[in-house]
Amino acid sequence: MAQSQTSSHSTTAGILAELYILFMIAVFLIGLRIWVRTRISKNWGWDDSFIIVAWVFLLIGVVLVQIEANYGMGHHLETLKTPESQALTIMKFNTFYQMDNVLCTLFTKLSISAYILRIKDSKRIRWVLGVLMTLMALATIAVIVVLSVSCMPLKKLWDPTVPGTCLDLTTVYYVAYVQSGFTIVIDLCLSAAPILILWNVKIQRGRKSLICCLLSLGLVATISNALRNDFQTELTTSDMTYNMTGVTVVAILELSSGIIAACIPACMPLWTWRKQKIGSTTKDRYDSRNYMNMKDRFSEDDKASSSKGSSSSVPGDVALSQLTVGQPPAVHHEVYDGRAMYRV
Repeated sequence: MAQSQTSSHSTTAGILAELYILFMIAVFLIGLRIWVRTRISKNWGWDDSFIIVAWVFLLIGVVLVQIEANYGMGHHLETLKTPESQALTIMKFNTFYQMDNVLCTLFTKLSISAYILRIKDSKRIRWVLGVLMTLMALATIAVIVVLSVSCMPLKKLWDPTVPGTCLDLTTVYYVAYVQSGFTIVIDLCLSAAPILILWNVKIQRGRKSLICCLLSLGLVATISNALRNDFQTELTTSDMTYNMTGVTVVAILELSSGIIAACIPACMPLWTWRKQKIGSTTKDRYDSRNYMNMKDRFSEDDKASSSKGSSSSVPGDVALSQLTVGQPPAVHHEVYDGRAMYRV
């Protein structure tokens, strides 16, 4: 009885819940970032273009995971109607998902690097980020090439009846580990960069801490990446369709959290703009009310002077015309780019 309950257990619903919740959060922040860049700051940059490309790969990944779920990912192999066929189909789409995974990661790191250059653009930082991104790109290309030639032809990977040869899985895993190692090192460098750059910048300590924390959210993706390496071998177990739950969960978390972490700091100008707009509206209302009160007072003084027939009185219309009322101060709209958010 206990064995039957264990076999019928499925993790598909949990995987899809994580997938779509994180995806919708990423969609919301991407939309917010686009609005900030095009309507408030009006300074679209390479970091925005790279994150859009990363989001496209995230969308492709969502489709691939959904297809895997439709074929039985998250269910025990023995509970599937056609276990061998469905397992091979899941393996096929999972191979494509791994390619999509590394491409999404690459463009997310490119976006974060370009954003760091908004904070401080110097020759030394450009060289460091350039070297890191070059290594990341080479590792990504290596993973895609190895996955593409893991079987010759590739179709043999999910169709054993096709004649051909396949690489040993240890070779595939070795390349994946190298790419993952590069990603972890780069994540740590990108997370530490804002702290080093802002260390001597004279801004409020609370704001400095907030900025550094926001830009360090990518460490969630770093932890997920490390866990994915640990779960990678689950793809070769006898109950692969169920045991791949762990690697799928952390892969989804890695991609989504990376994009979310890259978008939150870029949306910070929205709150500053909103606060300034509310303050400006309040000031306009105060000045308008003050002007009306002064106008009523001069009108009353004019009527009182007229009733007394005083020749020395100043007509109300002249007094009002000569009255200099402080106009609402002009609102100076800052250019909210990657640097303006650090102004005091």
